[in-house]
Amino acid sequence: MSQENVELFLRGLEAYNRRDIEAMLEISHPEGEWYPFTAQVEGDDAYHGHEGLRQWWGNVDATFEELEASVEEVRDLGDTVLALGHLRARFRSGVTLDTAIGWLTRYRDGLAVWGRAYQSHVEALEAAGLSE
Repeated sequence: MSQENVELFLRGLEAYNRRDIEAMLEISHPEGEWYPFTAQVEGDDAYHGHEGLRQWWGNVDATFEELEASVEEVRDLGDTVLALGHLRARFRSGVTLDTAIGWLTRYRDGLAVWGRAYQSHVEALEAAGLSE
């Protein structure tokens, strides 16, 4: 089952890079929680369910002209996937972002039920209870 979760994560990332919210919703639980990369500056609140994901995606679309995430490493942790990668973006203002990113995503019955993006690989590893 856990290899399936890795594949689901990679499918979600591909949908993210295509800006295909519908494909992302297909693999997200209707009552799931998502803490985006920007959560720490947004009061550390989660977006809840499909409606929350749509709201988050609207914010992303309004903020970024270009956005691409890539994965350098994926770890299968059973019902959770840890991924370490890179985020490149250009804000609509023209400012660019090129930074490390980490994700932890928990799955149940073939759907993402909880996910969080971290602003560094170290933060993601610590959140997963791992070190390098």
